[in-house]
Amino acid sequence: MQKQWKIAFLVLALVVTHIATFSIGYSITQQGYSETDGVNGDISFDSDFNEKTMEIIEVIENNFFGEYDVDEIEEAVYRELVAALDDPYSEYMSVDDIDNFGRSYGQSYGGIGVEVTMHEDRVTVVVPMAGSPGEEAGLLPGDQIVEVDSKNVEGKGLSEVVDKILGEPDTEVQLGIVREGVEGIVDFEITRGIIDQTAVESKMLGDRLGYIELTRFSEGSHNEFLEHLDDLKKENMEQLILDLRGNPGGGLNEVLEIGQYLVPEGKIVYIEDKHGNRIGTYTSDLKERDFDMVVLIDENSASASEILAGALKDHNAATIIGANTYGKGSVQNIIDLDDGSAVKLTVSNFFTPSGNIIDGVGVAPDIEVEQVEGGNYPPLRYTGSLSLEETGAQVMVLQNILEFLGYQSGVYGTFDSDTEEGVKQFQNDNELEATGVVNLEVAEKLNEVLEKEQRDNDKQLNEAIDYFK
Repeated sequence: MQKQWKIAFLVLALVVTHIATFSIGYSITQQGYSETDGVNGDISFDSDFNEKTMEIIEVIENNFFGEYDVDEIEEAVYRELVAALDDPYSEYMSVDDIDNFGRSYGQSYGGIGVEVTMHEDRVTVVVPMAGSPGEEAGLLPGDQIVEVDSKNVEGKGLSEVVDKILGEPDTEVQLGIVREGVEGIVDFEITRGIIDQTAVESKMLGDRLGYIELTRFSEGSHNEFLEHLDDLKKENMEQLILDLRGNPGGGLNEVLEIGQYLVPEGKIVYIEDKHGNRIGTYTSDLKERDFDMVVLIDENSASASEILAGALKDHNAATIIGANTYGKGSVQNIIDLDDGSAVKLTVSNFFTPSGNIIDGVGVAPDIEVEQVEGGNYPPLRYTGSLSLEETGAQVMVLQNILEFLGYQSGVYGTFDSDTEEGVKQFQNDNELEATGVVNLEVAEKLNEVLEKEQRDNDKQLNEAIDYFK
């Protein structure tokens, strides 16, 4: 029996059951937001909308010559209905989207380990997670994903594309990438892995100077943060550098919990709906903090990162160093529908304690420091020797490293005579046999030198260290 069309009444009569409280990437969710708050009371669908939808369905059923899949058409209608809002953060989410979204917000899942957002109608890499399959394959911040498994995904919603990328560990996914400065689409074959979203790393940089890198505000990250903070305090830390560079955000609850230990008593953030009504104010009860702070930010610090940096700046509780943040200051709620799918909608904006809007503006540093280009290049994953006339993603990774180290000019994905000469020069400078071939020994030395140069040339971190001298 042919499945009956259900587009019209699902579009118009979906029932809201509750609003979810999880998020990933640049999304911020708010707990306790009313289902009726923020409803657009000025605009309503034309009364003929339902009738016209059914009329179109009837025309298709009676006249279309080819084969079609009813489920696919219905799914497309749901997605396009929300996409017509022209908001990069609002989208329809299928049951599978919801499942993958929840798993990717948790602490482990199967995927390639990259934070993504929507930019210029394309899913764009914000940052690959350290040690992830995405980083090892050579993905870089700013890479735009235009194909997944040879299928075009331009204009598709964020959750829809993420759903295609996530999958079982040890399976392959092919991404077609558009990269600035590189002609055409570059193909990346990536083996999915178990992505453990460890969000915090820390170390002592001196007798009294501690360092915490917070890479995302994922579920449970506030507990990780507190463990690392306590460990540093046990080592007599009196000064802290909090690194929020490349942190794309996450859950509101996580940043509020962390804020309780860093932001002085008072406001952390407040939220207003589109009419300017204040619908949420979140505060800290911290009476005293026993260490001084510097916060590092950059153009990829977004959402929850901006909440924390903005609060610390407004309270004069930390010196902010780096570059202006991304400027993602809107709140998305995921509204469940009665069939298990959902609609993610932008419902409000958040503001810093002093009333500064973040959306489209960002948080400005107190001390602006431009980072050295290439400071975030990933290491070379050794998959066998690389030599003359080879092509592919790993050749691009090699060329990025060689260019950063001064041995190559240009990145184009083909191991040509210029790349061979650059490898030979590197081998000579590092007392290796000058074969022009990249084997395991050469790859390890390249990665070692890259790491040292990136560390030595981290101008923003060095500025923070000097600030405390």
